[in-house]
Order: sequence, then structure tokens, then C-alpha cells
Amino acid sequence: MINCLRLLFIFLFLPLSLLAEEQPWQVFKSTHFLVFYKGAKEPQLNELTERAEEYYNKITDDLGFARFNFWTWDDRAKIYLSDSQEEYRQLTGDPDWSAGHAQAGSKLIYTFITAPGFLDNVLAHEMAHIIFREMVGFNNPAVPLWLDEGVASFQEKKFSFVKADLADRIRQGDFLSLEDLGKVDVANLTETGRAELFYAESFSLVRYLIDTFGKDRFVLFCQNLRDYKDLRRALALTYSFGSLAEFESSWKKYILQ
Repeated sequence: MINCLRLLFIFLFLPLSLLAEEQPWQVFKSTHFLVFYKGAKEPQLNELTERAEEYYNKITDDLGFARFNFWTWDDRAKIYLSDSQEEYRQLTGDPDWSAGHAQAGSKLIYTFITAPGFLDNVLAHEMAHIIFREMVGFNNPAVPLWLDEGVASFQEKKFSFVKADLADRIRQGDFLSLEDLGKVDVANLTETGRAELFYAESFSLVRYLIDTFGKDRFVLFCQNLRDYKDLRRALALTYSFGSLAEFESSWKKYILQ
């Protein structure tokens, strides 16, 4: 009896954080997704999976990719929906400005219930990371981070990119060159303004390629990246850019128009 009372006392006075950690993940299933959740309500889960299923085909169509990998049964993508931003950050280690995180090779997406703009923007962004990597290769060293993030940002409905603002930055020399862009580590982008600039430039580079040369050429570019694993060669074969500097110069003219 005494032992039972001791156990009851320990349980009642455990820190709430420890009790929350012990709460098991539950699973909500749809055709192509498994949503792992704790405190989310059924209407939230229904809306999340409906949007995810909608984006599943839309992203492939938008990018012009032919799908060979179908996310069904045991191969469904997994979404971990945390109850709080704090729990999300513990799982991912992401900075404060992050609302979503994808592990492309494992088809894992992390977010939290109150993540701003998740259904309209972040969900499509993270899914695009996975679908893009399925196209170009999960461990392809030729794919720069700006291209990966640019493709993902291209799927957001309301990406905060204003061409005039970026043009002003280029005129003032307050922008990231293509060489510097390739050195950025998003995990170390703790300053919101710098992160916004990185994503704006990454998005604009992808948009420039698609707007100027068309979707079919962009698909060919991704295929060349996949086959040759060489960014410079893929740019030269697809767009006839002789160097990264020539690509950057052409992009800047597009922004300054």
C-alpha cells in the first residue's frame, strides 16, 4: 500500500513537461500520408490531409515532373504535427523563424499546430523539397541549397518576393552573389532579414529560369543535374550559360528590367 501511495505521489507531482513528453503519438491516415499527432483535433487533421493530397499531384504538374515514386501504403509520407513550436524546435533544431522542416530522403515533414501559413504555404514548400529530390537525386552533391529552396518556395501561394525590392538591393550592392548564395547554411540563418533575402533570391532564380525559358527546359535542367551531377555542366547544356557568373549576370538583368 505504501509503495502504491509513493508511486501515486510521484506521478501527481511530475513536471508537466515530462508528462507531455510521455504522451504517445497517434496516427491519422490518408491515401498518401500518415499524420502523427498528439493534441490535434479531427477537423484539423482532415483539413491537413485534404491539402496534402491536393498538393501531391499539383506540385508534380506545376514543375512538369513525371512521377515514378508513388507514396502509397508503407511508402506514404509522414507528417509530424507537434502541439507547440517549442516541441517542434526540439525535434528539428530549427531557428525561431522556421515553420516547417522536411527530410526528403525519408519523406518526413515536421511542423506544429500554430505554424503561420502552414496549410497555404509551408506544407506545399516542404512537399516540394521531397518531390524535387525524388527527381534530381537525394544525395546529389551538384544541387545547391538555393535551388532546392527556390523550387520549394516556388510552390508557395503567397511567397513574399517583391521584384522591385530585390532590384533595389542589387543596385545598392546589398544582395548575395551566386557564389555567396551557394555557401549559405540555412541552419545558421538566425537573422530573419538575412533569411528572407536568401529565400527571395533563391525563389527569384528559379522563377527567372521558368519564366524566361519555360517549364520544359527547367525539367531538362533537372534531368541534366540528375544525370551529370554537375551544376555548371547542367546550366551550360540546358541554357548555354558559359559560367555561373554569366548566369548571375543574366538573372540580374531579369530582376532590373
